Amino acid sequence: MRDPGSTPRRAVRRALIRLILALPTWAWAQDFGFRPPRDPDDATAADLMRDLAERILPVYQEADTDGFLANVTALQIVSGAYRAAFDSSKSLRSRRQGKPFDDLTQRAILDGIYARARLLEADERLDFADAYARAFQELVLPLDNAQAQAIMARLEIPLAVYREPLRQAFDRWRAKGSLPQADALALVRTWLSFDSRRNYSALLPELFAAENRSRYLAEGDIRIPVRAGVIHANLVRPGRAEGALPTLLRFTLDPAEDDAHRSAIKGYVGITAYVRGRTPDGKGAVWPFVRDGEDAVAVIDWIVQQPWSDGRVAMVGDGYSGYAAWAAARRRPAALKAIATIAPMAPGIDFPMAGQIFRNAMVRWAQEQATLEPLRADFDADAEPDAIWQALDARWYRGDRPYWDIDRVLLGKRSRLIRTWLTHPSHDRFWQKFLPSPEQFARIDIPVLSFAGYYGADAGALYFHQEHRRHRPQADTTLLLGPYDATSIRLGTAATLRGYELDPVARVDLPELRLQWLDHILKSANKPSLLSDRVNYQLMGADQWRHVTTLNSPERTPLRLYLDTGEGADPHRLSSTPSEGNRTVRLSVDLADRRDVRMPWSNALRVTELPSRNGIRFVSDPLPADTEIDGSLRGVFDITPSRQDVDFNISMYEQMESGEYQLLFEPYDFRASYAGHRARRRLLRAGERQTLAFTAERVTACRLAAGSRIVLLIAINRRPDRQINYGSGKDVNSETIADARWPLRVRWHSHSYVEIPTGKA
Repeated sequence: MRDPGSTPRRAVRRALIRLILALPTWAWAQDFGFRPPRDPDDATAADLMRDLAERILPVYQEADTDGFLANVTALQIVSGAYRAAFDSSKSLRSRRQGKPFDDLTQRAILDGIYARARLLEADERLDFADAYARAFQELVLPLDNAQAQAIMARLEIPLAVYREPLRQAFDRWRAKGSLPQADALALVRTWLSFDSRRNYSALLPELFAAENRSRYLAEGDIRIPVRAGVIHANLVRPGRAEGALPTLLRFTLDPAEDDAHRSAIKGYVGITAYVRGRTPDGKGAVWPFVRDGEDAVAVIDWIVQQPWSDGRVAMVGDGYSGYAAWAAARRRPAALKAIATIAPMAPGIDFPMAGQIFRNAMVRWAQEQATLEPLRADFDADAEPDAIWQALDARWYRGDRPYWDIDRVLLGKRSRLIRTWLTHPSHDRFWQKFLPSPEQFARIDIPVLSFAGYYGADAGALYFHQEHRRHRPQADTTLLLGPYDATSIRLGTAATLRGYELDPVARVDLPELRLQWLDHILKSANKPSLLSDRVNYQLMGADQWRHVTTLNSPERTPLRLYLDTGEGADPHRLSSTPSEGNRTVRLSVDLADRRDVRMPWSNALRVTELPSRNGIRFVSDPLPADTEIDGSLRGVFDITPSRQDVDFNISMYEQMESGEYQLLFEPYDFRASYAGHRARRRLLRAGERQTLAFTAERVTACRLAAGSRIVLLIAINRRPDRQINYGSGKDVNSETIADARWPLRVRWHSHSYVEIPTGKA
């Protein structure tokens, strides 16, 4: 039977459309008078925004029908016309059927839920909580798992995300007294996002829990038997699936990495298994690296015996769990069909040392991730953790203890785990046993995906990728590189990183891209275009991705720059030819000097002033044309050191015509006695001229603008947050500040140079 109110409503809509079409063109560009409230929580804000929405509605038009319906829905909700708003959102949802589940489609559902809730509240006199729960169920129930999750993710965006932009908008328009239509629409939309969230946000946890219970089957703290022990795991699988499914396994020690639910959303069985000794609530001490490979294989064997398994398992991992995926892959369990890692940890390569230099961060990692022991009692337990560890670093830096005692200084007691690591400063058999051997790399025949970042999230991924291809040239291995660091690479969608504004194409949801690649491997979906070749890297400054077979190819033309040792004070020149004569450039650093203990070390990627501590600068001439660099920095230092060893720090910047500097890769530290041969230490010959070849365990890709200069910074390491090499030739762990004696000096001769690949492959 026809709704008796439908004919009048249609007549009203037709009249409204005729009114809109009859309006003169000036109506579309008009400004709207508006006196904003004091702040978003002002008691008058709702009435003022309702008045603004009511004045926009009669004159608003938009050529794009979908965009028109989305904006009209928002205007109608804010003006209180909930029935009309629900009808508008319903029309938009109908039009979006079969189209991508994009922002417009999601807005239609989000606004539809809120409009429907307000309508039920008014028509059926329901409590808002009950009305919203009913509206949520009506509109979310028909969605598939991925769509429902997208809606829930949008709903749980914190209220604070909208409060501050709304306050800023009120402040901006208060002085002007009016605002253009486009800005008025944006303000209404922001207000709706804010106002609706403060009404329904408290209801979401219960609604989400009920929705997830209806869609997924979850099992917590499963106990999987392994040799001489047990592994704890959490499992989530789609509740409406028909038949067996492939499994995505993460083997980790950090409950914060539990993404089994996200795997289930994508149609997989998701399992998060924990390192031997760790439970899903994050309790239990562990001994890292030792048994992860065999235990992960045991978990895989258990998975394929379950009735919900189709016999195929892929492993995912970030950092430590990325290492665990490789530890399992080298044992080649038959059911393991792929691994996909983000910045995987490589023991002895990038942790607990880098460039064979131990970092104090290993102590914090061991305390927070492995031993779980409380911090020393002489610090406030409620203090900010970063501040505590910085104070502890400073305490060690000011003292006279050898690095052997770093655990006692930072933790207040001996740590067997830290002592074990310190006993192996070389990449010896202790570390090698945790990584695939050349023979094992050669036998890994499953697809492999690795993500790495230019800013400190690259060494492990580069090691695994390069070794796999070195020992198995035909390996199905894919590498993605971009302007990310160890934190952002797990998200990849931030617009800025440490002061650098990423190119728009670099703002990629990397975990989602990984799942798309796994869909390609396990479900025969199309391969993501971003992963079209073996190596895929984002060219900073060009807003482009490049896809090549390999980086650092011998066919690439390197840009070679010599360290000019001619006359001149710092900064010195980078030149295309060696200097003539026998002049040298000298750097002298007093390793006993601690006056900089309170000076912070910046990690900014874009700066107006370069760091100058303990180093010297070399600057090139302006580039005559745009120049692409992509690959790893290499070099040969023609040097005379005053001692038997030295720890170098190398940074490279683009100096732009604006005067700003852009860091091109994370500064690279390396111990000279291990350069080119990390497995065995070879001391320098103090007082003698010698050459030192090195390749940075870093990679970058950037388009340098014409007129820019390349700046090379070479420093000698003396920092509170890492081991200090005093150059005595003894085990660096046993050296103390007493070994400094006199300043360490290095002289560079005219045949010193650095080079990096340039141009397209």
